[in-house]
Amino acid sequence: MSTADSGGRHGGGRHGGGRHGSGQNGSGRYGTGRRADAGQGAPRDDAEARDGRPDGGRRLLLAAGATAAAAALIGGGTVGGRPAQAAVSDADDPHVAVDVRRIGARGDGRTDDTAAFQKALDLAAKVRGRVVVPAGAYLLDTVSIPMLVKVQGLGADISRYGSGTSGGVNLRHLPTSTAPMVVVTGPGTTLEGLTLQGNGSSAPLLRVDNGFESRFDRVHLANVAGTALLAQRVNNAFWSDVFINNCGTETDAAMVVKSPPAELSLTNSNTFTCVDLTIEGGPGPALDLGWGPSGEHFVEFVRLVAPHIEALQAGAAPEAVVRIGNVRHVELVSPFLYGGGGPLIEHRRQRPRGVVLEGGVRVVGGALLGVDPAKATASDHLVRLTNGDDFALIGTRLGRFTGAAVAVGADYGANVLIDPTTRIQLPTKGIALSDQRVGRALPVWRWGGGIVTTTDVEVGRHLLAARTTAPTAVALAGAALGSAAPVVAGADTAGVVRYTPGARATAGPQVRLRFAAPYATPPAVMLTPQSAAAARTRPYVSVTKDHVEVCVVEPLAAGERGEIVFGYQVVG
Repeated sequence: MSTADSGGRHGGGRHGGGRHGSGQNGSGRYGTGRRADAGQGAPRDDAEARDGRPDGGRRLLLAAGATAAAAALIGGGTVGGRPAQAAVSDADDPHVAVDVRRIGARGDGRTDDTAAFQKALDLAAKVRGRVVVPAGAYLLDTVSIPMLVKVQGLGADISRYGSGTSGGVNLRHLPTSTAPMVVVTGPGTTLEGLTLQGNGSSAPLLRVDNGFESRFDRVHLANVAGTALLAQRVNNAFWSDVFINNCGTETDAAMVVKSPPAELSLTNSNTFTCVDLTIEGGPGPALDLGWGPSGEHFVEFVRLVAPHIEALQAGAAPEAVVRIGNVRHVELVSPFLYGGGGPLIEHRRQRPRGVVLEGGVRVVGGALLGVDPAKATASDHLVRLTNGDDFALIGTRLGRFTGAAVAVGADYGANVLIDPTTRIQLPTKGIALSDQRVGRALPVWRWGGGIVTTTDVEVGRHLLAARTTAPTAVALAGAALGSAAPVVAGADTAGVVRYTPGARATAGPQVRLRFAAPYATPPAVMLTPQSAAAARTRPYVSVTKDHVEVCVVEPLAAGERGEIVFGYQVVG
């Protein structure tokens, strides 16, 4: 063996007496060389000289030790030897990346790679690192992703184009598994460039138990006869390009976002943003947000930007495509919702929470398009408001329906808005709005955008309500009418009242008009004198939720008396 072989790179040179042996590691830069002699007047080591401070070499020693320890921890081998490097990836920083192939995963679509995957995740968690997954098909039962771990697929991003190894990184669920394939258990996790396949199992592909500050990007889930993505706690999270295809059942949504059960005492799902969410091909509901009767069915401050959700055109269940339940502010920004056997959006609150700003669903821009009538029976309506309050369509286009574009149930709240920039393409016999709420019919309001509505319209903080029944009129003592009775013609909202005061009339209340139906709060009432005698009385009103009293400041002298006629207008 030559001198170079025995004492050079692997012997006394770079590894033996050089960098890793008695040179830099043994008595040189990292060992007991110059730094050990520093107290005896030896020259300072290079790092100290460059740093200009006496502790520069020590800091370099600590940094080198920490890096080597991390490599040993991941690889399970020695600090300076090859086994520590054999288990990690060369992608970017080898000290914080664990390659599942080098841990033992096969990626052939036949071998159960669960144990290797979990080992890689646990090793990466110890150094807050990442797991890299080369292209392949990995068969998994169930694995848990701890906090501050990133799982990065190294294959093609658009892996949905191939279900095998040629399509990028495909994680296939064990067909007999009844547990979720991937469970996110800790905050600060990242999933990137992965495809998750049902492969015969009906259990969720991805369950998020703690998605605080999670980041998902280019994640595809496919082929599950049930819920594919179950987010039980997701906070301050940002997801992008999540694609769910051919998942769900006639009753189970392909994606569910809710909050943890009360017994876990965890934070509600809140402040969740998802950009470019795509859900296609499901036989029933596609997305549930806080949908259900119990306390865990609640979400707040959810923003979905540019969601693209398509349900089946034929044979789909009559459930709504997007089901919104117990929520505090949900926004669908520039959505495209299409198809389905029922409405595209339903808001049904089943368990009030009593929080500030409860409810509040906003659809901003985008388009809601029902079933193509050439392929299936057209949708009866596109939006169904069953229970809750505060729904608004703002600049949205709606088309393809046979009944009403928006159907408001009898139990829904007062706040329903279809703003002037919304466009509804009316079919031959269809209408824009069907309102079943009791006692809230209005004269037809025509907005600039062509919307025709017979429901409540909020104007200047007052709710206008047309009521066809006239109030009842009763003379009060101040009018001194005797046996005469006042006469009223009109309705609760507008009309005319007539009376002729008696000889003993005094100032104050003259006539009481009791509304046919009480208002929720005392309305605003305006009196307009319609006779000379009425004008001389200097009238005013006293109003409650149940009635209005016509009052005067000046009682009229005998020579001035005559029929007093007031027109009234009520805004409440």
